[in-house]
Amino acid sequence: MHPIDRALNALDGKPTDRVPTFCAMVEDRTFNEILGKPPISQEWLMTNPAARFVLDRWGPKLTRPLFQPEVTRAMEKRIRAQVELGFDSVWAILDETFTVLDHATMVRFTGSVFNIQPDGYGNMTYMYRGPGFRSREDFESWPYWPDVDDLAHRTYTFFRKMVSRYGNRACLFGQGPAYGIQESLLWAVGFEKMPVWIRREKDLVKRYIDLNEEICLKTNMALLDAGVPVILQTDDFAFKSGPLMNPRLIDELFGAPYRRIIKAVHDRGGKYVLHSCGDNTLLFDTFISWGVDGLHAYENTSNVDIFREKKLHGDKVTIVGGVGVDYLLTDRSKDEEVVDTAPRTRRWWTRSNGSSGSSAPAAGSSSPPCTA
Repeated sequence: MHPIDRALNALDGKPTDRVPTFCAMVEDRTFNEILGKPPISQEWLMTNPAARFVLDRWGPKLTRPLFQPEVTRAMEKRIRAQVELGFDSVWAILDETFTVLDHATMVRFTGSVFNIQPDGYGNMTYMYRGPGFRSREDFESWPYWPDVDDLAHRTYTFFRKMVSRYGNRACLFGQGPAYGIQESLLWAVGFEKMPVWIRREKDLVKRYIDLNEEICLKTNMALLDAGVPVILQTDDFAFKSGPLMNPRLIDELFGAPYRRIIKAVHDRGGKYVLHSCGDNTLLFDTFISWGVDGLHAYENTSNVDIFREKKLHGDKVTIVGGVGVDYLLTDRSKDEEVVDTAPRTRRWWTRSNGSSGSSAPAAGSSSPPCTA
């Protein structure tokens, strides 16, 4: 069975010859190991005195002509590395959300601020610093919102190339430059202020959600136009211990936008997978009611019980994930631990298909998935 058919069959609840594998991205360190390390490290390029001088003075002006092309090349390398590793389906991302302010700071166009810092392996990465919106004035004057139609066009151009180069070898789960509606709001106003904004700034929250719905919808349509068969949306709705907020409030605020987006994807013949880290036990029914075809990641270091969820929801949604990245798939674990764990996680991505039961792996299948 072709990898694309294997992945789409699983999302449709149809039989597969074995359980499909899915890779939830690879970091720069990993793709450099797979594809070969670059001749000059990102860390040196961005932290040498000359680069710091230039970025501190002209970072915003240089983002589009210099910084973004390097990010886009890295995004393709991630896709290529996943395909070279032989996964049936891969997480394909285009990240055009950042503007560089100086050598240590980036802002995401949806209102959040990030540190630029080394990853310890010669590459540069980013870590959340804090919210960009601390007042109504910050929201009203935020200068980084994109031209959505232009963003959608760039999304189409990138993914058209990715489909042409890799789309016949693996099923691309495409994510455009639009992060989850809820998590973008959370980052934009801050974890501790989110309840305050929801209660006291309802009109701004509604406008923010509408803006992000437009970004998600148009970039998702661009992905489908480019030939990507599966949309994957990140939106972390939970801590490791449970939901970030009451499930009823989550549905009240974000249910309608996601239902519209998912319906639009389905109307175009696409599939829709939602990624949410943490323990989403109390949210799975909500997500399923929105119309998702698959859910990821069933984080096994949270309280979620993937085997219980398989029994409860395995006939309603395709379950993707359940493999540990906090320890098992790091260089701290031993190879034999990965091999020993594989038989217990082979049913990681299955969906019941009527009276035939759930899809099962072919005899001898032992490749553990890489998931987040």
